[in-house]
Amino acid sequence: MIKVISNFGALGNAVHADEPVCHEYIGDAGLLQFIRSCLSAELVILNVDQKRLMITCLLRWLWPFSTFKLISVDLILRPPKSTKGKLIAFIKGFLFSRVHRFILYFKDLRGYEKFYGIGSDRVVYVPFKVNGWEQIAVKPYDASSEDYVLCAGRTLRDIETFVRAMERAGCPGVLLQQKSELLRAHGSSAWSGELPPNLKLSVDEGNSLESFCEVIRKARMVVIPRFRGDIAATGISTYLVAMALQKCVVISGGPGAEDVLSDQAVIVPPEDVNKLAEQIRLLWGDRQLRSEVASRGRKYAESLGGERRLLSDILRASLLYVHHAPPRGSRQ
Repeated sequence: MIKVISNFGALGNAVHADEPVCHEYIGDAGLLQFIRSCLSAELVILNVDQKRLMITCLLRWLWPFSTFKLISVDLILRPPKSTKGKLIAFIKGFLFSRVHRFILYFKDLRGYEKFYGIGSDRVVYVPFKVNGWEQIAVKPYDASSEDYVLCAGRTLRDIETFVRAMERAGCPGVLLQQKSELLRAHGSSAWSGELPPNLKLSVDEGNSLESFCEVIRKARMVVIPRFRGDIAATGISTYLVAMALQKCVVISGGPGAEDVLSDQAVIVPPEDVNKLAEQIRLLWGDRQLRSEVASRGRKYAESLGGERRLLSDILRASLLYVHHAPPRGSRQ
């Protein structure tokens, strides 16, 4: 039996019939307890938590005799934009060299390799999940109240390009944002300027998946505008929920878009106001085209399912590495 520790609360319920696993959840463990758990485990899986990941990398560097295998899931990184940022990226890259495998939800690794030294030799691609899939899947699709173009989500949204594109497109739109402090923490800005008369600003105070889905249900299409320099899969959870709700998705190109999707969404160049406005106008007036894109997106969302499938894939990929790990004393 393999002892696994992780900050996935439900990982112990993941299906992996070929391998008996003893899972310990360390979500709220203190630092000393966390270190003790790592040293007693065979496999450490850390989801998103970059602070703990770097602590664990440092532990492996300071204690080279440790035998646990370290798996990072959904590590979200940004390109450095200053001398200080480049130094921090270099330090992170050095620490991340102690990670055995990175499980990511996208395939375009050019930015991660350039700035952090994370290449395809240490990355496993696993498709993301549809948040709230079990609830979304059972509700019927209704196109009778598709009243606006929706821009939603909080991480690195290029709001200025969306606003300018909507001004040119001329059709009704809603800019759904969360509280400004939450947006800042995820690299986005709260809109404070004037909006064209066809675009309405709505602040989501509830911050719940249910309220988020209700806004999406009333949209004719969902737009995810991204920045040109993005190196991670920004917007993936938003577009999968929109696809599951059978909405036509328009997304800027970048990791998590053209490297993962084909015809399940309309992909436009990032930061291109004219191209975005052109696609919004076209899709707004072409119900058949919207329906075709949305249907393909829905099938894609169905193929991914929810959390249970995702955790099973993560556990399977992690255990596969344990069984095929390089010999002791190699680079990893």
